[in-house]
Amino acid sequence: MPVLNQEDQSGPLTLLPQGGKGWKGFVVRLSILAAAIILFVGYMIAMPGRSYFGQPIQPSLEELRVAVDLHKDVVYLAGAIGERNLDRYNALQNAARYIEESLKALGYNAEEQEYVVKGLKAKNISVEIRGSSLPQEIVVIGAHYDSVFGSPGADDNGSGIAALLEIARQLQNAASRANDSSRRICK
Repeated sequence: MPVLNQEDQSGPLTLLPQGGKGWKGFVVRLSILAAAIILFVGYMIAMPGRSYFGQPIQPSLEELRVAVDLHKDVVYLAGAIGERNLDRYNALQNAARYIEESLKALGYNAEEQEYVVKGLKAKNISVEIRGSSLPQEIVVIGAHYDSVFGSPGADDNGSGIAALLEIARQLQNAASRANDSSRRICK
């Protein structure tokens, strides 16, 4: 192993060049590093493809109906019912009732799975749509209907419940049109 002499050491190791020497190389290296970081960040946040330029595409009547139904569900859950959790237990029960009634109105048999949290009864609500062509394949679609404390829960998770109810509507409509199990739509 080579032994370093005092003469081989030019001084303490520093991050910046000392005594006016090496600043040009340091600035070049720092500029390259900054450019690499900027290019990397730009690559990570850039959207692929091109944005659409032109007249907005008008939604179909079916898409408008879906938008109205989604809006109605979110407004009811977040507005009329509001915050839904164990601190607002009646609101939590009202949300469960709204979901069950909505599913029953579509002709589904909603099943309940009750459990106890902090001495209060809560429940999962489920509906099974048995397929006829592939009954062994199961697709699970879920959302929670409680909300975080201090929030009416429009985004977390009134929108998820609204989407779940809309999927149930779409599956019901597809099954009635196809005269077959709605499971086929989920393939």
